[in-house]
Amino acid sequence: MRKFLLRNIVPVLCAALLFGAAMYSLYVTPPMMPQLDAAIGSRSTVTGVVVKDPDLREKTLQVTLRVESVNGKPIDTQTRILLFADRFSGVAFGDRIIASGVMRVPEPFETDSGRTFNYPKYLLAHGVTHTMSFPTIAIEERGRGNPVIASLIAVKHTLIRGIERALPEPESALLAGLLLGEKQSLGEKITDAFRNAGVVHIIVLSGYNVALIIDWVSLLLLYALPRGWAYAATALFVVSFAIMTGASETTIRATIMGLLMMVATVLRRPKAALRGLLIAAAAMALYSPYIVLYDLSFQLSVLATLGLILFSDKLAERMKFIPETFKFREIVATTLATQAVVLPLLIFSIGTVSLVFLPANILILPAVPVAMFVGFITSLVALGSSTVAMPLVALSYGVLRYIIEIAVWFGSLPFSVIPIPFGIMGEVLLVIFAVYGLGLLWWLYKKKALI
Repeated sequence: MRKFLLRNIVPVLCAALLFGAAMYSLYVTPPMMPQLDAAIGSRSTVTGVVVKDPDLREKTLQVTLRVESVNGKPIDTQTRILLFADRFSGVAFGDRIIASGVMRVPEPFETDSGRTFNYPKYLLAHGVTHTMSFPTIAIEERGRGNPVIASLIAVKHTLIRGIERALPEPESALLAGLLLGEKQSLGEKITDAFRNAGVVHIIVLSGYNVALIIDWVSLLLLYALPRGWAYAATALFVVSFAIMTGASETTIRATIMGLLMMVATVLRRPKAALRGLLIAAAAMALYSPYIVLYDLSFQLSVLATLGLILFSDKLAERMKFIPETFKFREIVATTLATQAVVLPLLIFSIGTVSLVFLPANILILPAVPVAMFVGFITSLVALGSSTVAMPLVALSYGVLRYIIEIAVWFGSLPFSVIPIPFGIMGEVLLVIFAVYGLGLLWWLYKKKALI
C-alpha cells in the first residue's frame, strides 16, 4: 500500500482534497452577511456591478450582482446576490445598477420526484448568498466590468446574432446550445424531451462539445503554426472560449483536462487522462468547495468523464459486432461507459432513468459535429450576407431539425423514462451507491489504473 501511495502521490492528494472539500461544505458555517441579513423580508435598495453575462430564461433574466452597498451603506465584504429580473430590463455584463426589491434568503425545495434540492448550498457554490425577485432596476453606469471578459461576451453575442439571423426557432436555439451552451430559447417542452431521451448533455456545452472544439482548433493551428506555438494558441483560445461561454463547471473541467493533455503532448509524456481528471476536479473543489456535494452538473461531468476514461475503450474492444460506420461502435461504447458510472447518481438525485438513451445517442451524436461545424460557418456568413448564406442555412437547418425530431420523438414516448420514488428507496440507493463507489475504487487499485 505504501508503494502504491508513493507512486500515486498526485491522485491521492487530489482525492484527499476532494474529500476535504466535501467535509468542509458539510460542517463549516456559511459566511455571515449581517447587512444583507438585516434587509431580509423588507424592501431594500442595493447598488452593485453585474459580474456575469445575464442568463436569459423563458420568464426571467437572472442577473448576478456583486453588491457594493445596501440601503446606502457600503459593504466591506465581497458578496453576490441573484436578481430574477424582467427579461427586457436591458441589463448587461459590467453595468453598475441600482436594484430595489424584497431581499430573500434562498431555501431548499422539494422536486417533483420527492428529492430535496439544497438551493442555498448550490447558490453558495457560485458565491451567491441572497436573492431578489423582480426588482426595479436603474442602470447607473456601463462598462464597469473586466474589458477582456466584456470583449469575449461581445463576441458571443455577435455569434448569437448571426445564428438568429440565419435560422428560426427552435433550430437557432439548439445551435446556440451546441456551440455556446445557450439553451434557454429551446423552451421547456423541447428541453424536457432532450432530457427524457438522455441527450440533454449536447445542449449544455458538455465535455463532448468542448473536446470537439479543442480538436478542430488545434488541428487547424497545427497546419499554420509550429507545434509549440499551435498548442499555446489553442490553449489561449480554449481559456477564452470557457470565459466567453460563462465558465460553467462542465466547461471548466473540460478546459482544464484539455490543457493538461496538451501539456502532456508538448512534453511528449504519456497522456494520464485519469490524473488529469482528478487534478481538474481538485482544482475546482479548491476554488469552490461546495460544488463537490451541491452542484449536480459538476458531479455528473466528473463521473461521466471517469466512466469514459475507464471503460469506453474496453467496451469498444468487446463490441466488434457493432460496425464502425459513422463511429457507431465508439458512440455505443462511450454512452454505455458514461451511463454505467452516472446512473446511481441520476437515480438518487433526479429520480428518473431514461430507457431510450442508447438509441437516441446512437442516432443523434454522429450529427452533432456536422451541426456544430456547418452551423458555425453559417452564422459567420449570415452576419455578412443572408443571401450568400442560404445554401449553408438549408444544410444547417436540415441537420438541426433532424436532431430535434429524433430527440422529441424518443423523449415523448410513454416509456422513455422510469420515475423512481424516494422514501425507503432513497436509503437503499444510498447503500447501493456507496457499495458501487467502493467497488470502483477497489477495481482501480487492483488494475493499477492510477499509475
